[in-house]
Amino acid sequence: MDTITILLADDQLLVRAGIRALLESQPGHQVVAECENGMEAVAAIETLKPSVAVLDIAMPGMSGIEVAQRVRNFDADVKILVLSGIERQEVVEQALAAGVNGYMLKDFAMAELQLALETVLRHGRFLSPKLQERLISRMLEGGPAGAVSLTTRQTEILRLVASGKTTKEIARELDISPKTVEFHRAQLMEKLGVHDVTGLTRYAMQNGLVH
Repeated sequence: MDTITILLADDQLLVRAGIRALLESQPGHQVVAECENGMEAVAAIETLKPSVAVLDIAMPGMSGIEVAQRVRNFDADVKILVLSGIERQEVVEQALAAGVNGYMLKDFAMAELQLALETVLRHGRFLSPKLQERLISRMLEGGPAGAVSLTTRQTEILRLVASGKTTKEIARELDISPKTVEFHRAQLMEKLGVHDVTGLTRYAMQNGLVH
C-alpha cells in the first residue's frame, strides 16, 4: 500500500498534535509537515507535494482559502481538505470555489476523518454531514445555494450523476429503473439550463452536493 503523505496547517499547536496523532494511528498515513501559518503551508506544499493538505481556515497572514487559491496556481493534483470550526455558508462556498476537495468541521469523529481522506483521494468531494444537510435544505427551498428548487429525488440523482455514477449504477442504488433515471436527468438539465453531464457536475460541485 502506498503511503498517504499529509501536510497539516493550523496555528494551534495542540490541534495539530491531536490531528497528527489520529492520522498516524492509521496504517499507511504519514504527516510530512506541520505549518502554523498560510505562507508556510504554500511553500511546504510546493516543496513536498503531499498527497493531502489539511488546512485550517483562520490562520495568520493567509487564510486556508487563500492557501488553496495559491496552491491551485501551481498544483491541480494535491488534495486539499479544510478542517475548520467555521460553519458559515459563505465561507464554505468560498472554500469550494477556491478548489478545495473537502470541508470538515472540527467536531468530527475519527471515522469521518477517514472517510473524508478516502473520498478526496478518490477524486471525490467531501462535506461534513451537517454542512451537506444544510446545503441540500437550501437547494430544496430554492435558496442561495441553488438557483432553482429541486425535488428530493432530483437532488439525489444530481449528486450521483456528479459523483460519476452510470445510469445503471444510479438505478440500482436508488432501486428505480434506468428509464426513470434518464427522465429525471433530462428534467434536471432542463430545469438547470445545462445540456450535458459536465454541466450537471459543475452545478453540483458549486453547490456542495458532491462528496
